[in-house]
Amino acid sequence: MITRIKKSKLTIMATKNTLLRLALICASVFAVFTMTGLLYFRNDVRITDGDTQRIVYTVSEDPRAILRENHISLGAYDKIEFGGFGERGETAELIVKRAFAVEVYADGEKLADVYTVDSNVETLLKDFGVEFGQYDLVKPARNETVKQGDKIEITRAYDVNIKADGKVTTVGCYNNTVAELLERAGVTLDKDDMVSEELDKVVTESCDIKVSRVEIVEENEEQTIPYETVKVPSIAMAIGDSEIRTKGVTGRIRIVTTTTYIDGIKVDVSKNTVVLQKKVDEVIAEGTSVVEPYCKIDDPSIVLENGRPVNYEYIVSGKATAYTAPKGAYTASGRLAEIGTCAVNPNVIPYGSKLYIVGQNDNVCYGYAIAADTGDGMMDGSIPVDLYMGNCEDHFIDSCEWGLQYVDIYVIEVGDNEYLW
Repeated sequence: MITRIKKSKLTIMATKNTLLRLALICASVFAVFTMTGLLYFRNDVRITDGDTQRIVYTVSEDPRAILRENHISLGAYDKIEFGGFGERGETAELIVKRAFAVEVYADGEKLADVYTVDSNVETLLKDFGVEFGQYDLVKPARNETVKQGDKIEITRAYDVNIKADGKVTTVGCYNNTVAELLERAGVTLDKDDMVSEELDKVVTESCDIKVSRVEIVEENEEQTIPYETVKVPSIAMAIGDSEIRTKGVTGRIRIVTTTTYIDGIKVDVSKNTVVLQKKVDEVIAEGTSVVEPYCKIDDPSIVLENGRPVNYEYIVSGKATAYTAPKGAYTASGRLAEIGTCAVNPNVIPYGSKLYIVGQNDNVCYGYAIAADTGDGMMDGSIPVDLYMGNCEDHFIDSCEWGLQYVDIYVIEVGDNEYLW
């Protein structure tokens, strides 16, 4: 009995030893497997935190967990950049961006401290609930990225009232021109509208700007202007004869009435006359000589009554003969011989005198003449005047027909006897 008991105990002990050896073997295999797995599956990460860099090994893929493993804490506004793990063996980049504080001021007073890494000004202010108006001046500019050391300054816009079309529109302004403010208020100008301030004026404080709508209405009316008939005396025609010297033309005008309204109220009415066709009065010459004069030169300064001059210096009466000369001939005074010149005794009728010559019996009329020539008959006193009838080729018959007539020579103006060349 004793021998059997001892045998059984030995068997149990042997079994326990075998199980212990198996456990040790399994634990060793597990430890080896675990260690080799860790070595095979680990990742390399370069952590950049400001000026500090380190390379760490991790099996985690969460960048925040990696930072916690390496005892790197994040502030409330810090940011991280992590591109993830690439091919096996590549070092991943994990960058810690530390937020910095920025002071915000409005009209010189501090509003808040805000924190950022890489925000632009506008986004940063909105993220921290800092209120700013659409037209407030913000420095640095709203779209600029905030840099460490920057200070954000807000200058509040002031209100400008735009009065137009019966309503008032209030817009924010900071050193804007009047034109910019009108555009901001949605007010457009027509070419005649008026603004209380110059459009290029820079508005530096709160004020009122008034826009007055100007409407200019033009009305056109055309009218005809009848011409008048004017009668003028003429010594170049006989009494009873007349001719139209200037044909009459009816005039046309346009009367433009311009009415100006400001904001619907009539403020001015003006009229302007535009001549479309100038009126031309008709001029009719009526003869004043007793018979048709030979010389057709007219002189308005010689006024006739019953065929005789009203105003004159003196009269010389006597015979009047007629003569012709070749074309281009000159008179004794040096003047070109032409119808309307005559020969006289310059001692009685000086050269250059203006004359009117009519028959004593109103039967003939030479009319207007200038004393310019002389001759033997004139100098001996037998003939006071010899009338030039024209060139020989064309007017010889005229001189013959005149022959000798008794005339009155009215000296209208006395000449100075100087040669006329």
